[in-house]
Amino acid sequence: MSVAARAVLAAFGLAASWLVVASPALGAPPAAVARPDTKACIASFDAGQRARSDRQLRRAQTELLVCTQESCPAVLRADCAGVLRSVEAAVPTIVLAADDGEGRDVVDATVRVGAERVAGELDGRAIELDPGAYDFVFERAGESSITVHVVLREGEKNRVVRASFAQASPSALPAPSAPPAALPAPGADAATRPIVGYVVPAGLAALGVAAFVVAGASRLSFDAEVDDMRARCAPDCTQAERADLSSTLVTANVALGVGVGAVVLAVASWFVLEPRSNKRSASLTRWSW
Repeated sequence: MSVAARAVLAAFGLAASWLVVASPALGAPPAAVARPDTKACIASFDAGQRARSDRQLRRAQTELLVCTQESCPAVLRADCAGVLRSVEAAVPTIVLAADDGEGRDVVDATVRVGAERVAGELDGRAIELDPGAYDFVFERAGESSITVHVVLREGEKNRVVRASFAQASPSALPAPSAPPAALPAPGADAATRPIVGYVVPAGLAALGVAAFVVAGASRLSFDAEVDDMRARCAPDCTQAERADLSSTLVTANVALGVGVGAVVLAVASWFVLEPRSNKRSASLTRWSW
């Protein structure tokens, strides 16, 4: 072998020895992740079942994944895998979505539940959550936050939770309504009603009351005369006595009719003689709608 070849081999040898010596300094390959022993497998299986009973399904998944590894006993691994499948089937999932109010999807929005951010953007991916009630707060730059209340049930998969960042344009805003007409001040009716509007209804009402009094007194007198005639001369009372009795009854009936008519006329005249301005306002109000 030539001197040059020997020199090249020596150089490669020195380089290889340097790499072997320096490898700890450069960082050795990471050690393999320690596999759980039997005790750790049993502990994770118990913890997973407790979490499942407490409806903490995501935590149960994490625990049960430990006892499904190959280092765990075969019998325990099979039981653990069965429980894990039932937990995975029960974990609800949601898909967060939002739009701009006009049917266009929004991606640049974040969603949080309380202080925890569950989505940094709306990319359409399903998210696992424990069953229960949630208030999802959708936030977007330049928009007001929107809260959507949702109750997630066990086994509910890919439920879409959507918010709409709709904003009303100025043209869509309703036109301001006309201010309501001012109501008449208290006492305005008394100031504008003519004197006849009080005298006529009051006179008719007084007449009606007087007629009711006469009708009542006549009726009482009639009843008293009937009782007297029954005790004194019935059935042989004279025709004159019978005529007087009939006259009393007629007086009572006529007075009653007059009283009813006077009261009706009093009410009618009160509305007929109301102020002209009030009647015009009432007419306009009836036809305004």
